[in-house]
Amino acid sequence: MSVNKTSSSVDPGKNSYPFYPNHMFMEALVAFGALLVLALLALLWQMPLEEIADPSDSAYVPRPEWYFLFLFQLLKYFKGSFIVVGTVVVPALATLFLLLWPFLDRGEETRLSKRPRSLALGVFAILSIVALTMLAVVEDSDLHMDLPPIQEQQLAEGEDLFNRFCVLCHSMHGKGGFMAPDLTQVGARVNRVYIERVIITPQIVSQTTIMSKVPLSDEERHAISAFLARKK
Repeated sequence: MSVNKTSSSVDPGKNSYPFYPNHMFMEALVAFGALLVLALLALLWQMPLEEIADPSDSAYVPRPEWYFLFLFQLLKYFKGSFIVVGTVVVPALATLFLLLWPFLDRGEETRLSKRPRSLALGVFAILSIVALTMLAVVEDSDLHMDLPPIQEQQLAEGEDLFNRFCVLCHSMHGKGGFMAPDLTQVGARVNRVYIERVIITPQIVSQTTIMSKVPLSDEERHAISAFLARKK
């Protein structure tokens, strides 16, 4: 006596196609399209380049590209000896979790509505990256100031103020002190807004800087920044 066994499982060959060459061709097509879009954007919008990096210039504060701003913002919450947590531990744990997640979530359902845990984790990761990026953009917006236009009389006043307050530490054209960076061509490395911010808060250059805040009026500060910004 024989028994016919029936199976209600879905035919594995239904709605499927081979990885090679079908799926691989689609992947290559999408990658080529993305590369083409990036090439067109690079041709249409020329991005300006900065000056060649000068390792001896401590007045320059680098900023990462926009797609790394969330990591840059993350570092601000880990200071001192805990900075290794933000630079190594957190990114390593996040990467390890992404590598292990396919093994932890082994459900066969592919629709997002049927995978709430994966959907929640993905949304949380995206929102975290967006939030950290926006915080970095907002906090770095302090780099922008509405400054009055440079006037010729400011340059002479700025040079006089520089000789009174700055040459003890900074040098220019081979004259002055050597305790701080040379400012002969400072205008070619940083903009006027950054110069103003350094005068207001010297610690933005380095938390261990020996530069103290100079008691200047707004007009005097504008004069010095105008004088230094023209030094190119």
